[in-house]
Amino acid sequence: MAKLEDDYGGDTARRARFAREIVENIRKRAPKDYPVICRISADEYTETGIKLEEGKEIARILEKAGASAIHVSACNYASAFYNIPCYYLDEGCFVHLAAGVKSVVKIPVLTVGRIVDPVMAEKILQENKADLIVLGRTLIADPHYPNKVKAGQLDDIRTCLSCNRCIESISDKKLVCTVNPYIGKGETSSPQKVSKPKKILVVGSGPAGLSAAQLLASRGHNVTVWEKEAQPGGSFRYAAMAPRKEPMGKYLEYLINQAKKANVRIQFNTEATEQSIKQFGADAVVLAHGANNVLLEIKGAEGNVAIGVKTAFATADSLGDNVAIVGGRPEGCELADFLASKGKKITLIEMRRVLGLELVAHPRYHLGERLKKMGTRIYINTKVTEIGRNHLVISRRREADQRLDGFDNFIIPTLHHPNGGLAAAIQSFVPEVHTIGDSVEGRTALEAVADGVEIGGKL
Repeated sequence: MAKLEDDYGGDTARRARFAREIVENIRKRAPKDYPVICRISADEYTETGIKLEEGKEIARILEKAGASAIHVSACNYASAFYNIPCYYLDEGCFVHLAAGVKSVVKIPVLTVGRIVDPVMAEKILQENKADLIVLGRTLIADPHYPNKVKAGQLDDIRTCLSCNRCIESISDKKLVCTVNPYIGKGETSSPQKVSKPKKILVVGSGPAGLSAAQLLASRGHNVTVWEKEAQPGGSFRYAAMAPRKEPMGKYLEYLINQAKKANVRIQFNTEATEQSIKQFGADAVVLAHGANNVLLEIKGAEGNVAIGVKTAFATADSLGDNVAIVGGRPEGCELADFLASKGKKITLIEMRRVLGLELVAHPRYHLGERLKKMGTRIYINTKVTEIGRNHLVISRRREADQRLDGFDNFIIPTLHHPNGGLAAAIQSFVPEVHTIGDSVEGRTALEAVADGVEIGGKL
């Protein structure tokens, strides 16, 4: 990388010259009370980039030039995977940089970087680490965040997951959010009351079912949710079990709390059948009961008791010490992370050339780094052709097949097929039947929530 050797490169004063001259010239032309806020990377998180001590000196230079406040961020293009911190990085991960800058300047200091929890935000201010809290993705998830904090309605805040789906979508010139299906659509989340309430049964308590139930009840319908498991969440519950995925668990709690506040009745260990639905006597049924999951067919898998990802999450402690995971989609990679964090030896095999391809780039990068650091044996561009009692056979283009031995268990992908059998069975006696979420086809959490809100606003 070429380095500047002119008057704008070299020591700190020359490196800060460009920004300093901009501030000085604004000050010459703007009114004295006009705010000039400078955003800086106090640490660029690269080997040769700015570190905090130099960032502090740059802040002093800008203060002297006439800056009204310093907005402290971090990173540069080379460290972009840290710049918009996803859930693999700590909340408030750049606050220490703001605190460092604040220790050397007298003007206000702004801090940013995955500040989600209002209690944390208040603590930052109380501990004098910054003067102002800057929110970005947090306000995409819930534009009413400040008002809810002011009113003490912390449980009603729709928490940002830091999944960065919003960042990914902006590059496509649109804006989406996993937890806020209204964003970017010019719509309002204020529910319109119905004139004729209906008795509605929602089958399934994943993101799609809970989102639908909450909105339907908020609009005045009489809503009951049936969940066949002892716990809510569907497939989303397993996603929340992976390391660093705590925000997903918090969001699930939010969905449940919002549904209960809307007077939704949630019944667990209750399986929906044709007969039980007929006895319930609903005016409308919303089926959010998940996909018809079928294990991928691999030679020898059935006879050698291969299991799916959900089962592996639920029975992790009984899987043995050496586990092979076939399939490096997000769920396979997160399971590998989950099991490796428990001390298990993991082999992860993916047919494509990239792991976790469906994830946004930021979490995909950090997840890959976590797997490498924990010693996961990774095969890409590799197909599993056979599973034996304690071994599997892999095939790679232009190479001879290879046998890998010594496994205690095998995890193989699950195919998510449409689950329309129950809908067909109840059509004759339920006036309205609607199928949403994974029941229609494989959905991301973003799509499942959007499905739920869409049907919740229609019925």
